[in-house]
Amino acid sequence: MALTFLVTVPGSDPQTITLDQPRVVIGRGAHVDVRLPSRAVSDQHALIRVDGPDVSIVDEGSTNGTRVNGVAIARGRRKFLRDGDEIGVGDYAVKVSFVIALADPPERTATLARRLLRDSLRSLGGDSAPPYLELRSGKTAGRRWEIPAAGSRLTLGRAEGCEVLLDDRDCSRQHAEVERDAEGYALRDLGSKNGIVVGGRSLSEKRLKNGDEFTIGKSTLRFVDPTEELLRSFETGSDEAAPPPPPRPSTPPPTPSLPPPAPAEEPAAALAPTPDPKALKERRGDADWIVLALAVVILVVSVVALVIVLKG
Repeated sequence: MALTFLVTVPGSDPQTITLDQPRVVIGRGAHVDVRLPSRAVSDQHALIRVDGPDVSIVDEGSTNGTRVNGVAIARGRRKFLRDGDEIGVGDYAVKVSFVIALADPPERTATLARRLLRDSLRSLGGDSAPPYLELRSGKTAGRRWEIPAAGSRLTLGRAEGCEVLLDDRDCSRQHAEVERDAEGYALRDLGSKNGIVVGGRSLSEKRLKNGDEFTIGKSTLRFVDPTEELLRSFETGSDEAAPPPPPRPSTPPPTPSLPPPAPAEEPAAALAPTPDPKALKERRGDADWIVLALAVVILVVSVVALVIVLKG
């Protein structure tokens, strides 16, 4: 299983690197695998281990700590990662994806660091100087030629039309070229008679690094990359304490729902059922008959009592 790291920093485009190895070191030092150029990042900041299906991270005692999904992890203690987790290192956010893919070439680490540094400089309103070739020998020693942007080539030779025109009889008409590609800078021989000599060896192609010198004919040139020189400045010196990252917005806890209010009690009269008018009328009629019957009984009793009194 390989790991793809999507690295972002405020004000820049995301950059990616894919690594397929059991240990991945994150930091700002030249020896690390994911190189983040910032003094808020320690030389060897954090270590990721891949052990079968398990992926974990350990903060290596960094100055400013390491975060996983916005939460600081304990230094020196293992924290397991899941696919899609985001690691916070200084100002950088590093999203980790578990993939089945080929690893990037080793020079991708330096390319990633250069791009991140250039993006950071642009976000601050500046930029690094472009790389160039410098002539180290001959009458015009010290002359420089800037290397164009990606997709263009710089041709070296003694023929008219070469971007790097050299007054050197031992140099072929179109001797070599320098091309800037996605991974950096490549020097290639164009079928010259004497080839490209680097460190006493004749080569047909070489990936250029800052400070590399090579000879074509009797002319010695040096490759200079100011961005790489700036990157090297991060390799020395101490860490800088970074301000704590702003807290992530948290979702407020849900308001507990209250039971609906109980309905108010109604007066007893209001709760009593409304009588049926027909039944009422019938009840009233029955009462009238009872009263009439009692009156008749009382009248009869009175008459009988009066008769008895008169006879006596």
